[in-house]
Amino acid sequence: MDFKPARLDTLSQVTSIITSLFLIGLSFFFLMNRIPFNGIFVLMMLAIPLVSYLLSPKKYYVQGGNFVIEKMIGKKIFIPLSEIENVFEIEDFYKLKPLRALGNGGLFGYYGIYTTKDYGNVNCQLTRMKKVVLIKTKRGYYAISPEKPEVLLNWFNSLTGKTTTGEIPESRAQRKKANPLILLLPDTICVSMLIMVILLYPQLPDKIATHFDLQGNPDGWSPRISFVYLGIIPQVVMLATTVSAFFIMRNKFHEPKVIYLLIIMVSVIQLIVAYTSFDIYWFNVHKYHLFSMNEMFLFFTGLFLILLYLYYRALTNKRLK
Repeated sequence: MDFKPARLDTLSQVTSIITSLFLIGLSFFFLMNRIPFNGIFVLMMLAIPLVSYLLSPKKYYVQGGNFVIEKMIGKKIFIPLSEIENVFEIEDFYKLKPLRALGNGGLFGYYGIYTTKDYGNVNCQLTRMKKVVLIKTKRGYYAISPEKPEVLLNWFNSLTGKTTTGEIPESRAQRKKANPLILLLPDTICVSMLIMVILLYPQLPDKIATHFDLQGNPDGWSPRISFVYLGIIPQVVMLATTVSAFFIMRNKFHEPKVIYLLIIMVSVIQLIVAYTSFDIYWFNVHKYHLFSMNEMFLFFTGLFLILLYLYYRALTNKRLK
């Protein structure tokens, strides 16, 4: 039995059109200005809407004892019928106060892992945020948006004899709050950066190289005071954003390690900015880079990808009771 997904809601349609046009326009900009490696940038810009569309929900159906969520491409999601405990129609998914943890927030749909204050992680495969069907299983929650939710609810009633309602189910998930001590990590990086800038600033010449090409040769120069701006302002902004986000997310995520990993990832970005500033100092004083740009790019990219994978595992391994 097939259940056709609903059409994209207005917000998703507007988001998809505006984002796609912007990225297409940005692609033309890269091509016309002959920016180095512009072909790579163009492919990246065009891939964003294309991949988002291909990963959006294509159809929902029942096959071989499983409820299947199929995308345009990619791995299908199989939900064993034997593991489904109940199905609910949610008139407005926003009532669950969802926070996008890892996924798409409107570009050709709403899919991926969303976290909620009372129900933990929800695997969303939606084309709209109204008239959503919430599937409760032994492994957690799934959210889908069939064109005719009443048909799916009637089918489930006939299959199991259970009663479905339009009310949000009562939560029994236990929530643990993250420890604010994790904020000592970005705090320490920010303070260390401030100290570094104060100590190194007097050693710099009046005019310094602040931008380099892909081979590490200087191609942009600025007054010495720019070393202070480049070193301090990004760190303060990231720290303020991290602290604010922590106390907002603290009441959303059920599993503290998810928040810890997010804080660590932001701290890695802080370290990248800090190294960039130190590299500017080192080059202007010693006339060479400690490490090549390619080496540092590979190192930080690899580290960030490892953390991103751990973050994904922390989200998907969470099981609700």
